[in-house]
Amino acid sequence: MKRVLSILIIACGVLVAWGHKSVAQDIHFSQFYFSPLTLNPAHTGFFNGKHRFATNYKSQWKRASGGDPYVTFTGSYDVHILDKMMKAADMAGFGISFFSDKAGKGDLKTTGAFGSLAYHRDMIGNGKQLVSFGIQGGVVQVGFDRSKLRFGDEILSDSEAGTGQEVFERTSVVYADINAGLLWNYIYSKKMIFFLGLSTYHLTRPKVNFLTTTESNVLSNRTAIQAGASFSLTKEWDILPSFLYMIQKASNETNLGLAVRYNTKSEAAIRLGAWYRQWSNSDALIIMAGFEYMNITLGMSYDINVSTLKETSNGQGSFEIALIYILQSSKAIVQDMACPNF
Repeated sequence: MKRVLSILIIACGVLVAWGHKSVAQDIHFSQFYFSPLTLNPAHTGFFNGKHRFATNYKSQWKRASGGDPYVTFTGSYDVHILDKMMKAADMAGFGISFFSDKAGKGDLKTTGAFGSLAYHRDMIGNGKQLVSFGIQGGVVQVGFDRSKLRFGDEILSDSEAGTGQEVFERTSVVYADINAGLLWNYIYSKKMIFFLGLSTYHLTRPKVNFLTTTESNVLSNRTAIQAGASFSLTKEWDILPSFLYMIQKASNETNLGLAVRYNTKSEAAIRLGAWYRQWSNSDALIIMAGFEYMNITLGMSYDINVSTLKETSNGQGSFEIALIYILQSSKAIVQDMACPNF
């Protein structure tokens, strides 16, 4: 146990120190636990099965943005690799993911594609404690539509958008990016499973400049801490608490909540949960409902805005849907290893 903690502390220190030195804000999901490859690259290939497909869709701020919602979409696929070379409960995974995010009337769009690799090490030899390391690299494009933006001189002169004096050298930027993460999974028993993760993003410190200036608009590093557990109270009932804290320069976000899962006798399960998200002040209450059948998991959530913007949004926040599908492997994981299913 001390050996595992020592490795985690040293590795976490390296990740935080590397990433802290690196002004846009990243995408985020209310159902972060159903978006494994955007949550932490170390989740790549960490599941019971052979192939995993995941997708997430989010629409928010439709009322507050005058009818143009902020829309985010992601998709991912990851798979176990090198199974014949792995010993005990060791695993390795490879994954690919992509995302698309559109914000505001100016159609500020961010799209990206990434590849991920992760190694999951059985620290004791009985499949009870695994330490995982993941790395993720890809390309991102950020752009906007100048013709849809109206600046002060255009408003004062009652001119059309795009005809004013605001001139940009470029309206699209492409950059390479690297992310990394650590994960510790502890299976205390079949009824109690815990995990703790740390991930850091934008290790390349990419520059996102639409103007040629002496000042560099560096995309700030984002660091995230995740934790969760699964407690089986009976054969039918589970409690699934989860926690996420993210910080990106001056912005920070905290998500805390839990779901209750009811397992039926027909390989199906129903889950209901609630989370509370806070930025510098109260942000949203998240209500979630999910359904599981065999290897398919469907989650839906709605954010009830409780921030100072609730008067503008009339309390309306965002709607989100998540879907995960896992194909089983012909090779059973040794030691009856139970990967987290949060």
